[in-house]
Amino acid sequence: MAAADSNSDLEPVVETQTSPETSVEMPFLDHLEELRWRILKSLAAVFIGSILCFVFSDNLMKILTYPYKDAVHSMLTDDNSGPVDAIQEFLLRYQDAELSSIFTTPSLRETDVAIPPNRQLQSLRPMTYFFVTLQVAILGGVFLALPIVFYNFWRFVAPGLLVQERHLLLPVIGLSVGCFTFGGLIAYCIVLPLGLRFFLGLEPQDMTSQWAVDEYISFVLRLLLGFGLVFELPVISLLLAKLGVITPKLMRKFRRYAIVAIFMVAAIFTPPDPISQLLMALPLLGLYEISIWVAKLGSRSRSHNEADARA
Repeated sequence: MAAADSNSDLEPVVETQTSPETSVEMPFLDHLEELRWRILKSLAAVFIGSILCFVFSDNLMKILTYPYKDAVHSMLTDDNSGPVDAIQEFLLRYQDAELSSIFTTPSLRETDVAIPPNRQLQSLRPMTYFFVTLQVAILGGVFLALPIVFYNFWRFVAPGLLVQERHLLLPVIGLSVGCFTFGGLIAYCIVLPLGLRFFLGLEPQDMTSQWAVDEYISFVLRLLLGFGLVFELPVISLLLAKLGVITPKLMRKFRRYAIVAIFMVAAIFTPPDPISQLLMALPLLGLYEISIWVAKLGSRSRSHNEADARA
């Protein structure tokens, strides 16, 4: 009996709460087992979402290729002489447009824009379109599974939070999905059209310029994913402030380093042109300042909750 007690003392434990009224100690191995199941559930949700997106992959491909077709059509019909004229034409188009119309994805009928053969996307290998479709389906599955992924992540970290902080479950999940979606819309409706017009404006109109479809889709997906992830900055700041990892004072202290990191991230997720990088870096700078304010609210709320718990 004494040996059994000594062995049980050597097993690491992780404290968790199973209800608002009681708390128990979970063994470390059980904690890892719970993490494994959370990851498996998230991957299963991504797999199911990917299958659904693979079924509708043709429609998704039309939506993803529409910005390129629209940019080529605009370059040909407006007779733009360079990237500056192309970008000015795009900005003038939305100057008097309503905000709701800018962030509205085009219908499938509008994606069938006829472009000349010397500007059409092309497939250079036998299985290119299959791998492109698979890539689109996986990223679409990740987007559809975001609520479940965020839910499993929150359920894993929730036992380490105070009882009052657990009530943030639904707001945090909704805010995470909303920020990711808004970042993707910014990339699709503003950054991507501007970047495409910049690159197409550099090419002579009489030149045969047939971009590889796999490289184009990879470029678009990387841009959408990058903007979606960086727009999660306020949510991450709120969560870390709630956990006491960061404070508004710490974020203000490292602001100059954050500015350098923001431009480095913008250079990684955007094409190598200054316009796209600025269009990503400027919102990120604003998001960082918003995150300082969000962290301030999170730290203040955590202090109040700890005071109430001690009382």
